[in-house]
Amino acid sequence: MSYRIAPTQVAELPNGLKVYVREVRHAPVVTSMVWYGVGSRDEGPGQTGLSHFLEHMMFKGTPRFPYGVLEEAVKRRGGMWNAFTSYDYTAYYEVLPAQHLEFSFEVEADRMASMTFDPDLTVRERGIIVSEREGGENHPSFWLNEAFMATAFRVLPYRHPIIGSKADIRATTADALAAHYRRYYRPNNAALVVVGDVEAERVLRLAERHFGPLPAGGPVPPFTAAEPEQEAERRVTVRRPGPHPMLLAGYRIPEAAHPDQPALMLLAALLSGSASLGAAMGRSSRLHRRLIDTGLAVSAGAHVRAFQHAGLFMLTATPAPTVSLSSLEEALFDEVERLRAGEVSDEEFARARKQVRASLLYTMESTLNQAVFLGSTALTQGVERFDRALEELEAVTPADVLRAARQYLDVRRRTVGHFVPGDEATPGDEPLPGGEARAAAAASAPRAASSADAPSSAAVAPGANGASPVGTPDYQQPADRRIPRPEAGPARPLLAAERIVRRELPGGAVLLLLPTPTVPSVFVRVQMEAGAVHEPPEKAGLAQLVAGVLTRGTAAYSAQELAIITDAQGMSLRVDAGRETAVAALKCLPEDLARGVQLLAEVVRRPSFPDDEVERLRTQMLVNWRRSEDDTRSVAARRLMERIYPEGHPYRQPIGGTEATLTGLQADDLRRFHQAHYGPRGAVITVVGDVDPESAAAALEEAFAGWEGGTGRAAIPPVPVPPGGRTHVPLAGKTQTDIALGWPLVDRGHPDYLALEVLATLFGGNGTPASSRLFRDVRERHGLSYYQYAVFGGTSGPGPWTAHLGVNPSRLEFAVETVRAELRRLVAEPVPVPELQALQDFLTGYPAVQHESPERIAARLAEIERFGLGLDWLQRHPRELAALTPEVLQEVAARHLVPERLTIVTAGPAESPANVSASKE
Repeated sequence: MSYRIAPTQVAELPNGLKVYVREVRHAPVVTSMVWYGVGSRDEGPGQTGLSHFLEHMMFKGTPRFPYGVLEEAVKRRGGMWNAFTSYDYTAYYEVLPAQHLEFSFEVEADRMASMTFDPDLTVRERGIIVSEREGGENHPSFWLNEAFMATAFRVLPYRHPIIGSKADIRATTADALAAHYRRYYRPNNAALVVVGDVEAERVLRLAERHFGPLPAGGPVPPFTAAEPEQEAERRVTVRRPGPHPMLLAGYRIPEAAHPDQPALMLLAALLSGSASLGAAMGRSSRLHRRLIDTGLAVSAGAHVRAFQHAGLFMLTATPAPTVSLSSLEEALFDEVERLRAGEVSDEEFARARKQVRASLLYTMESTLNQAVFLGSTALTQGVERFDRALEELEAVTPADVLRAARQYLDVRRRTVGHFVPGDEATPGDEPLPGGEARAAAAASAPRAASSADAPSSAAVAPGANGASPVGTPDYQQPADRRIPRPEAGPARPLLAAERIVRRELPGGAVLLLLPTPTVPSVFVRVQMEAGAVHEPPEKAGLAQLVAGVLTRGTAAYSAQELAIITDAQGMSLRVDAGRETAVAALKCLPEDLARGVQLLAEVVRRPSFPDDEVERLRTQMLVNWRRSEDDTRSVAARRLMERIYPEGHPYRQPIGGTEATLTGLQADDLRRFHQAHYGPRGAVITVVGDVDPESAAAALEEAFAGWEGGTGRAAIPPVPVPPGGRTHVPLAGKTQTDIALGWPLVDRGHPDYLALEVLATLFGGNGTPASSRLFRDVRERHGLSYYQYAVFGGTSGPGPWTAHLGVNPSRLEFAVETVRAELRRLVAEPVPVPELQALQDFLTGYPAVQHESPERIAARLAEIERFGLGLDWLQRHPRELAALTPEVLQEVAARHLVPERLTIVTAGPAESPANVSASKE
């Protein structure tokens, strides 16, 4: 089966606004984006971070839509909105049920023309952006990346941080923001991108109605900076506290629009495969074989970062615990030189091209991913490059790739960055020898390229600008001023029960199929009762180790043979274990489904557990454990689970294990666990995508014929609510403190479950872009935290109801008391009717947006089956939500969210926070 990308429909309004439309009808959803040709490259000295700061302020209201009104309006329509800033552009988007397209045009046209900048709101947002930066500073990769970019570029503003230095952030004023807005936010410097269940003619009419009257504005300031040729290798070393060393390298390449970009994408795929949107490929690649299979590295990769005026071909690697950075670097660059000096076989080249082609098509699974890919390509390369992406890929030859490697992967074009764990960096740190620049990065070097809350495809979609965007969260403050409730429900039914094919298979597995013929991919998900709850506490990590090694060798195939077959088909085959279940997942193109299903069954049913592969994965898990023990957010969350669940409870131990438990696992443990738990009893197989249900079902029934065993769902014991208390975990070298708090509550079948889920959404979003009280109070009112959320999900036992946020240590006590006060309010006061109605509207409309991709649909179908909710659950859910009254929510909160029994854990700088009456680790 051969797919092609249909041409994008293009128009330009008289005021210069470009309009790009793609009609995509696999879900009743539309993504509408406005892109501005301004990013961090357009900031002058002392103004780093100005574009990102402006992006934040664009959510603070206009005279027509005062502060907070738009947030409520978007959410009442079941949508989400967000934004991100990159080096070359800033983009704003709404994803909504398709009948609300015009509303998004009203919003963005008004923001394009009528923003105001309140000095008080600017001061408040300044603290939030500093918190965002401090959250990044807690990660060693943040410091390495900003030092690397400052070394790789000498002139171009790509050397400056997208988020800005702390000094520049703190110096930003409302007047500076207003001037930047007037200079760049205008129709002749913008593009409107619309992808979804729309008609192009109507989109153009609406665009003319809402954007057409806006004046074009004067000429946009030209970008004139030019980077001189790099004449020798440059090096930089960052020394700070951290769990392990890291290597970052980049070769100077041309700008995004250069005709060599498709060859460079294929060059990256030859070195490390092509991975996009959850598709794991590349285990047959050169770097994987040379560095990971040999035990030199626990991770390694190559990718293209192509900007509008320059680019970098990036290499990344993390050494195994006993391997030095110098040894890893020597092997990495030797492999690059072997590629440059050698040849590429037709088989290897075809394998790389199929992966890149598949990645391009996987990007088409959702309207948001398409819109991000289209917009970034249009602004940096031209829209025709998006439409020709597959054709350009097919035109590349092995000779083109080798020419690109020999031309661009030259040591004289290379910058190398090392992160070395140790004391705080000082001016006396010794740099590595050699190169054009010999400099060590001080710990306070004001360079960054952080990311938060941007769509996943912004960084991984082939052809997209390779920058890591910096984003604004999905939530804003509802105001007292209300707007009429919108029409309820999506334009077309979502996951209608009559479209789902359900079959019970021999052995106890259930098969669910949902054909979505307009999506050029298929996702197959085999969910089994084989999660961490089935392992004893002293063997924590066993379930994940078993799951991870299943794709590393079977009775029929070695690890390398499996990797070659899957990479050659551009398919992703992976197995992961969570708290309660394990999931084997296949993503492939429709023409490869039969072969993919055979391989999926092979890894699930007949793994061989090769000793060398087990040891490699164990090493990778140990590195991940040490990394998580240096991450304040992970530490706070994990210690909270240890405080609220008693010793021996299956929810207490970390899913990925600990250093002690992982090193103690034996080969027989893996085999016994697999034999006991990887069976059809309680298994749910879901298939979503461009499939014929009958042929797909036949392929699965054949592949899993004779499958037996499994233990079904584990019996999770109840727990008493602990007495509460507070603990601080000190971590060296951190600038932000992370907070985790909560209680163990109820299982998915409890009568209070839905009310507690709604309370978690009301309080902290619960994994959705709902406007939450935590966001309004902690972030918007007090400017305490960049991120904050609450979460409560369906479990077989007493699941955790938790909240999480990160703050500056100097404001920790105020933040904790603010959160406590909001929790007490849930118990003491009924939810105001307008606030509850807005939330119910959101939760009724949002499933259309939430279940757009095959992977998300498959996961939801598996949940529905596992907990016996019924295939019509999504159709019944709005009625169940409507039955929740303020009084019911208050009663449930009073029963379960007992403030006096709240457990709080903080993790951050070594100084213990004031007034902590509980223990300090």
